[in-house]
Amino acid sequence: MNTLPAGSGAVVIRTDFTDEQAWDQLRSYIGSYAPEGLLVDVRTVDDPRHAGMTAGQLRSLVSDRAEYPYLAVADADTFAAHLAARDRTFLVIDLDEEGPGVVFRAVASSLAEIDANLSLANTDFADYMEGVGHDGVYRGLEGM
Repeated sequence: MNTLPAGSGAVVIRTDFTDEQAWDQLRSYIGSYAPEGLLVDVRTVDDPRHAGMTAGQLRSLVSDRAEYPYLAVADADTFAAHLAARDRTFLVIDLDEEGPGVVFRAVASSLAEIDANLSLANTDFADYMEGVGHDGVYRGLEGM
């Protein structure tokens, strides 16, 4: 079975392969952007075998040795609009709960905040769900 990486740190998985340039820009952005001194250890998974996978299918690929509490998914919605990398949205999937898991969309610029707080257990998915805007997207503490 094709499993996702074990260990800790943010995992961003690509499930849409329609815009290589946008993916390259997004990968560069998330690898370098960390507000307020936050450090994000981001690993990207860029494998066409994951094309079109659902949240449930991706959850089933997470290794038992994985120590990260969520997956960030670059899906068709991520690449749907011509946006700057910081404004593109990821699908964020909760991996700590049993069952199908909680999901929400978040702008790329909020990934460092989400990663730091979920990894340290300062917040949980319910906190982020409360911060999701009317458009269904979490925009970070500044966007609340």
